[in-house]
Order: sequence, then C-alpha cells, then structure tokens
Amino acid sequence: MRMREKICLIKRESVIKLIGFIVFMAILVKVFSNVTYMFRNVGYNRNHIVEIKGEKLDMVYIGGSAAFVYWQPLKAWNDCGFTSYLYATDTIQAENIQAFVEEVRKEQNPDLFVIDVRPFQYYSDEEVEFGFRNGSDGMDLTSSARYKSINEYFKNRIFLDNTNYLSYYLDIIKYHTNTGNLGASEAWKLSNNTGGVSSNKGWEWIDLYMYLEEPEILNTKLNGALIPNCKNILVKLLDYCKQENLTVLFVVCPYQISIEDQKKYNTVGDIIQDNGFDYLNTNLYYEEIGIDFSTDFYNKDHVNLFGAEKYTTFLEQYILDNYAMPDHRDDEAYESWNENYKQFLKEKEIHSDIVTNMHIEAEKGLEIAMQMSQTDSLFEWIDLTEDDRFTILVTANENMEWPQSVADQKLLEKWGFSKADGGGIRVITNGDILYKNEYGENELADGKLGVWLDHFYYISIENNTSSIIVDGKEYSLNHKGMNIVVYDNNYGKVIQSVAIDNENNKLIMIKYREE
Repeated sequence: MRMREKICLIKRESVIKLIGFIVFMAILVKVFSNVTYMFRNVGYNRNHIVEIKGEKLDMVYIGGSAAFVYWQPLKAWNDCGFTSYLYATDTIQAENIQAFVEEVRKEQNPDLFVIDVRPFQYYSDEEVEFGFRNGSDGMDLTSSARYKSINEYFKNRIFLDNTNYLSYYLDIIKYHTNTGNLGASEAWKLSNNTGGVSSNKGWEWIDLYMYLEEPEILNTKLNGALIPNCKNILVKLLDYCKQENLTVLFVVCPYQISIEDQKKYNTVGDIIQDNGFDYLNTNLYYEEIGIDFSTDFYNKDHVNLFGAEKYTTFLEQYILDNYAMPDHRDDEAYESWNENYKQFLKEKEIHSDIVTNMHIEAEKGLEIAMQMSQTDSLFEWIDLTEDDRFTILVTANENMEWPQSVADQKLLEKWGFSKADGGGIRVITNGDILYKNEYGENELADGKLGVWLDHFYYISIENNTSSIIVDGKEYSLNHKGMNIVVYDNNYGKVIQSVAIDNENNKLIMIKYREE
C-alpha cells in the first residue's frame, strides 16, 4: 500500500473515531440530561419555565410571585387580544432575571418584556439557594444562560463553608434522592424538559385572604442606597437589553410598601430611566388601580385574585396606551386562548367564592371582638376568646390570690393555672395552650403571630412586673393580677388588653384598651 493511501486510511479512521466519539458523547449528554430532568422537583416553578416552549407570545412577564399572582394573562387576552405568559418562579433572585430573558428568547420573540424589579429591592449578598434554584434548576441543563447566571451568583454571594457548588451546575447531585419520580407520570412527561401548554399561562390561583392597612402615599423623592452587586447586576441587564434592542417595561406591583422600600425603588427607577427604559411603580397609583388593602391581599407582599384583577386592568391599559400590541381575538390560530379563557372564568368563580368566604370569616372576628367589648361577664368573655381567629397572651403575677369559687378555679385551670403555680405565662389559641412555662422556669417567652406568622410577641414577668409586647409595642396593663392581650390573627392586630384579679374571693375583669 502506498504511503498516500495509508495516510488517507489513517485519516479516515481518525475521522470515523472522532465522529463515533462525538456521537457517543451526544448520546451520553442526552441520556444524562433526560435522567436529570426526571429527578428534578416537579411543580409550578418548573412548569412556568418549560411550558413556554409551546406558546406563541406577544408579551412575557418575568419575575417571582410578584408576577404570577398579579398578572392574569387570560383576562388580558379577553380584554385586549394580545398573548402573554408569566415566566416567573418563587423568590426569584436578581441574577436569574437576565438568564430568564435569554432563555425566553430561544423560544419566543415577544414584542414586549415586562420585568418585575422587586428582586433588586430585596437583594442581599447572602446566599438564597431556594430562590435561585427555583429558576436555574428548571432551565435546560445545557443552557449557556443558566451557567452564566450560576457564575454570576457565585461571584456576588457569600456562601457557607459546606456549600456544594457543583450541585448548582449538575443539579442531579441535589435531586438524585427523588427516586419516587421514576414512578411518577408527571416526571416522565418532563424527561425532555418540555411540558404541555399551560392552560393559565403561568398564572397561579392562591386561595388566601388577609386584612391589611393601606400604607401612606409614598411620594418621597429621596433615594435609598443599593448594594453594589445589586446595582452591577441591574446595569448588566440593562446593557444586555439595549444591545439586543429589546422593548422592556420595568414594573413594581402594589403591596404594603415601606418608605425605605420606596427610596430603593426611586434609585432603581432612576437607573432604569437613565438607560432609556420605561419604569412604572404602581404603588404610586393605588387610587387609579382601585386597590383596597382591606379586601385585595393575601399577605403584605401579594394581592389575592381580586387585587390581581384590578392590577391587570390597570397594567393592560397602560400597555395599550404606550405600546403597539396586536389583537388576535378574531384569529382562528389563537382559538385555544378563547377556550382557555372560558376555563379560566369557571375556575375564577370557584376561587372567588373561597376567598370571599375567607373574608367573611375574618370579619366575623370583628363581630366577636365587639361582643368582647360589650360583655361584663368574665365567663362569656373567655368563651368568646376560644376561637382560632385569636391568640391570647397571658401573664399571671405571683401575688395574685387564688379564687375561692370553684367555678373561678375551673376557669383558670382551663388556661393551665393552678394554686401552686405562683404565676406564669400562657399562649393560647382556640382554647389550646400553645405555650406554658412551669413553676420556677424563666418567666419569659417570644414567638410569632398571625396567619402568616409575620408578627412577633415578647412576654415576660420580672419582679411581678408584666410585659406583653406585640410588634414592638407594650400592651400589658401591668396589673397586680393577671394581664391578657387578645390578638386577631386574621387582621394582624391587638384588639383588647384586659386584666383579671381576685376581689372578695371572686374573679373580676378590668378592661382598659380596646383597639
């Protein structure tokens, strides 16, 4: 065989081997990816990412829960005719946002991006694994945007010594124990990291209600400082959007905002507008939106479906006024959106009833509180407190005399007191004792209150001095006997502060503060 032929043969064999190696590696990557997708957590966070792949979208709304419980894509479809989708996951971190934009653009070419900026206001240099992974662990394993966001996250954050960095890149390391997914049809459906078409387009029903006080109109012009890493991430995002010539509206949705939050949003807004993008802080438009804090929220940070409907109405009009959006309502190619809207209306009726009933039940607490204020019967008053709407915070001083009346004794025994106790602390809900200190123990306690456990109490007795503090305010009457504070869990506030004492061998109630 001539030398040239030998060389050609060697080259051909090398090419064949190289092709074989490439094919083998491609198969290996495919199999590894599919296995990874099966072991990942299954739920709405992941669905919001994968289900966009089957859509035809005019607008994509990127954010966290401040997106997917606020914007109603199907309502906007029926009202305006443009298609939209919530590419949003719980507790999204600032580093996730650009990755989300890049990932969306692989599948869609929307006329408008709407980006919630709350992650920049809440930004911390501390690791927030749950929030970041909700986004990154739903994206395609081989996504370059995913890996860039992980690198950025590692660069910006402070991590614990035992952090498994590799598990962020190869998330099967974290989820390999999810062996139950191997028998779950939902996991098998996601084996290619693709899902079906979302019937609600990323919107999530949340059947919860909470009464809130409306915050003051926050028209401050002052600016709050952003953490340097946070500012850098925002500027990089804006640079990317400018380079790619994207149309983007940056928004802040309404919530029980603080003055410090507003100052930071002023800074965020200035940076966004200085870079030539639109910025809309809807917390400056409560009246225009028609938002009612007593009915339209399920916690201080999120609206319920009633608030979402008002927000969507306001924002869709803003979009129509400022952007050229198509109307597909008469296009047969979009008939599925009409069908999805019909189903949305059916679900809306069910969920509206649930939330309305929760509101009604919460208001019953106010009725009971009124009865508490009107009754002079201690026994009736205590019966009224035995409701899961309330938490009872109690201190009993050592020098309180034990009543002689058997009925009075049984009343105190219901709260876990006895003649031998010599005072103590109790935390009670619905007649159940949640906390009881034993005689001789440190007479102090602290904990959380409310439907969302986002309020705080501190109780102490020292030298027969009673203190019952709720959210930093003292409510105890500091009477020589028993001091009681009644807290409404639904409305998140103290409704009464009373004292009970033994007078002429009979328990009496002393009312002082009624909120």
